[in-house]
Amino acid sequence: MPLNHPGEVEHYAFFRVHLGSRFQSAGLRIQFHYNQEPGIHFIAQPPEEFADAIMKGLSQGLARYFPNFPDSGGVRVREITAHDVDSSQEAFYRAGLLVMSQAFALVDIAESGARMTDVV
Repeated sequence: MPLNHPGEVEHYAFFRVHLGSRFQSAGLRIQFHYNQEPGIHFIAQPPEEFADAIMKGLSQGLARYFPNFPDSGGVRVREITAHDVDSSQEAFYRAGLLVMSQAFALVDIAESGARMTDVV
């Protein structure tokens, strides 16, 4: 299991999935901070109809992938990529989970590389 937190890094995740006659898409750029106001905060303001879905995806992703995330840590939503037709609440919920999953995967890769360096 990776560290309690991913370090002071920035991640961007975007996805677009074809759903038969239409697409579903959304993107989020987040930064992890440990010396600013704790919690999840919007620096870029989302369309009002997507704000709750973004918060839900990020909160659940943070709890799932970084269950011991420090209480003093913060997540800043720096960029929101929305499409006039393809974006939806479901798309932004998925984007929130995806960006946290990506952060988890990169921490895991970095830690695995560090462990392999120690062995070699």
